[in-house]
Amino acid sequence: MAYNLCLAGNAEAIKNMQQLGDEFTAECFGTAHQLLERLRSGSANLLLLDSDLPDMPGMELLRVIRETVYGRDLPVIFISMNKTKESLAAAFGLGVDDYLQKPFDIRELRVRVRAVLRRRYEAMEHWGGPLSVGNIEIDPSQRRCLVDGERVTLRPLEFAVLEILMLKAGRVLSRNYLLNNIWHSASSADIRAVDTVVSRLRKALGRYGKMIETVSKMGYYLAPPPETGRKTGRREQ
Repeated sequence: MAYNLCLAGNAEAIKNMQQLGDEFTAECFGTAHQLLERLRSGSANLLLLDSDLPDMPGMELLRVIRETVYGRDLPVIFISMNKTKESLAAAFGLGVDDYLQKPFDIRELRVRVRAVLRRRYEAMEHWGGPLSVGNIEIDPSQRRCLVDGERVTLRPLEFAVLEILMLKAGRVLSRNYLLNNIWHSASSADIRAVDTVVSRLRKALGRYGKMIETVSKMGYYLAPPPETGRKTGRREQ
């Protein structure tokens, strides 16, 4: 399958992105206006969005895209010269799938792109059955999460973190483990991204968010309620 990528950014960023390889078809846009026109006219598999655009800051453009029907669920890798706690929180708050700091090696970008596409598309073929822990239920095949029987909307990364925590409920999962298995990255610079996504997930789960407990200097685990078992259609890994 050939994936269609939309690349938005300055000339140098676009030049680098065009080296991703033959498995991708790439359309390049130098302005926010050009990109929005393209997204309105047809779908893309993934957007590589550089923060440096001449007519609109990349983060503001991302907000605009997320408010549209065609961009609400579009996979996005945000690319910026700066990578701070605040910028990570803002980007993941808007549902980016990954955040890459410039300058970067094109091989690293290729790995990140493949990881996002695999998480969004190829993994669909390997999803197992529903999972439940206490009053939280998910159905990976439907991308559905229920809390107390009510539908809860989760971003793809939030869903992926919840799924792996539920699958391995009661076991401490390190931040590096989550990076390797969800982001497919072992970079310590991205550990803050894990914390940001977990924080958003806790908020989305409401009063059940406290079931996701932090183990200092280690990671996170999902604590099943007392006398509550876990149901799963998959074998424990």
